[in-house]
Amino acid sequence: MKHNSKRTIIKMGVFIGVIVTVAFLVGALILQSRITTFQEDQANTAFNSVRTAMETSQESTQTIEHMIEQRLYTSSKGIMTDLRGRSIDEIPQDELRDIAEYWGVKEISLWERNENDITVTQSTDNSQIDLSARDWGYWYQAFDQLMSGETVTIDEGYARENFWVGPISQAELFEGLYYKFAYYYDGSTDYMVNAYIEDEDIYRMTFESGPSEMISHLEANYDVIEEIAVLNGPAWLAGDDHEVIEPSTDIPVLYGHLTLDVTEDESNVEAAMKEDVRQSFDFEHEGASYRKLYQPLDQDRVMVMALNLDSEKQFTARFLWLYVVTGVLTLLLVLFALRSAAKKMK
Repeated sequence: MKHNSKRTIIKMGVFIGVIVTVAFLVGALILQSRITTFQEDQANTAFNSVRTAMETSQESTQTIEHMIEQRLYTSSKGIMTDLRGRSIDEIPQDELRDIAEYWGVKEISLWERNENDITVTQSTDNSQIDLSARDWGYWYQAFDQLMSGETVTIDEGYARENFWVGPISQAELFEGLYYKFAYYYDGSTDYMVNAYIEDEDIYRMTFESGPSEMISHLEANYDVIEEIAVLNGPAWLAGDDHEVIEPSTDIPVLYGHLTLDVTEDESNVEAAMKEDVRQSFDFEHEGASYRKLYQPLDQDRVMVMALNLDSEKQFTARFLWLYVVTGVLTLLLVLFALRSAAKKMK
């Protein structure tokens, strides 16, 4: 009887041990699945939040920018009316400054066509005189169409009859300052009127607020999110020597920051743009584990998100340790109960 009781206890112990082990493995798999799902949910929420902030900021900016473009049209047309009937030689710089102040613009330059170029021949700013547009790409094309009496047909900027205003741009001679440059030519003079204003408010709204504030909020409130950056793909891939003229197309990092850079960033950004599919990459940095996600966006943008995996790993390790201790204690208690029951059955 005693021998049978011991064998029964051993069988029950093995059976319960198997159940506890299976339960442990199933629990570990479920936990890992839940953690992975939680990470994906946080990443997707962050992606959608930043994308929405970008769209909202863009819509607001376009509305304000269009209002400024209309104001520049009115000012440019008024400036041309004030200057009509006179050649450039008959327009003193002091008077041009007075006209600029009256129409509420920062500066005025007058452009003339000469042989194979279009250049500034009079301006309220001496540094602009003799400036050439020959190597300015589509800007020169816009000038040429305008001064040929044609409607500007390029996609960039905003055009209407006798008028074109370029996108927010950094002036060639004013590094770090951004402007809105407008051009008016109706054929009544030999020169084209170029009025421009500083556009720092729109620049800050577009590239420094809105999405950047959302990114800061996500980084501060989501433990798993280490950092987020929205990259201007082609500009970022061009490297450190890339020149910033138009912020919307030339700034490498549009929003957020990219400090956890790895050599695989370049290939993953290229793949995200080319395949239009989110890329993923796990790596170690200073003893910590990270996962980077590369989410393709419209207009060759790529949102790069770095997830800190250590906090989730620590949580998993603590949970599994607790799970093991609980399982072992449960097994010992059951075995003790079986042993006690066997003794009473003697």
